[in-house]
Amino acid sequence: MRVFVTGGTGYLGAALLRQQPGQPWVLGASYFSGTPGLPGVAWVRLDIRDAKAVEATLARFRPVVVVHTAYSKAGPEALESITVQGSAHVAQACRNIGARLIHLSTDQVFDGEYPPYAESAPPNPITPYGRAKLRAEQVVQAILPQATIVRTSLIWGLNPVDATSQMVLEIADGKRTGGLFVDEHRSFVFVQDLASALWELVLLSHPGVLHLGGAEVLSRLEFGRLIAPLHGRDPAYLPPQSRTDFPEPRPANCALDSSLAQSMLQTRLRGVREVLDTL
Repeated sequence: MRVFVTGGTGYLGAALLRQQPGQPWVLGASYFSGTPGLPGVAWVRLDIRDAKAVEATLARFRPVVVVHTAYSKAGPEALESITVQGSAHVAQACRNIGARLIHLSTDQVFDGEYPPYAESAPPNPITPYGRAKLRAEQVVQAILPQATIVRTSLIWGLNPVDATSQMVLEIADGKRTGGLFVDEHRSFVFVQDLASALWELVLLSHPGVLHLGGAEVLSRLEFGRLIAPLHGRDPAYLPPQSRTDFPEPRPANCALDSSLAQSMLQTRLRGVREVLDTL
C-alpha cells in the first residue's frame, strides 16, 4: 500500500511518520517548512496552494490513501488559501487518481454551547479558524463524498512537546504573559493515540465524519496544572484566565463524543490523566 501524508513536518504529520504502521508500505510526505529528516519516506516540498503541483505530486506518487494534515492559522489569507483551498486541491487530486482521503478537521467547528458533540451535531463555528475548517470540510465532501473527515481536539505530546504544552511551560517560566482559560474545555488527545487511530483508519473505508478526541475533558488550566509538574514546573505559577478577557469569541466546551470511533478501532483514545499514569 502506498500512503501519502501532507504536512509531514507538522506536529501530527511528523508523529504519524515516526510511528509508521509496521507494514511493508511505501510512505510519501510533503513539507513546506521545516526540515524533513525521517528516513524511509519519499519527501517532496509542496505548496498545497498550487493546484497543479498537488495534482502532479499525487499523480506521480500514486497513493492508495492520503492523510491530509497540512493547514495554517496564520491570518485570514492563509486560512482561505491553505486551509480551505489547499484542502480542495488535495481532494480533487485524490479524486483524479482514485485515492481515499483522510482529512483532518477540528472540534472548533462547534460553538461550545451543547457538548458533548457527536458526528451528527450541527456545526456552528464562532472562530475564524473554526469557520475555515468547516468550509474545508464542505469543499472536501463536495469534491470527494467518500472522504473520511476526522475531527479532533487539542493535540498534546511529550517528545517533542506540543504547542499547547510549550505555552504552559513559557507561562510557568515567566517568559510569556497571560494565563490559561478556566472556562474553555476540550477533549485533549495524546498524539501517539491519534496517530495510531489514523493508521487504523488507513485500512478502513469510513466515508463521512468521525470524531477522535481524548476520553477526558479538561479546561486549559486543568491541562496545564497536570502537565507542568511533568516538566519540572510549579503549577502555582499558572494564572487562571477567563474567555471574557479575550478580545474574540471562544467556544466554551467543544468536548467530542468519540464513542463511534471507539466502537470501530482498537486504539484507545486516552484521557490526559490516563496517559500520565503510564509514564
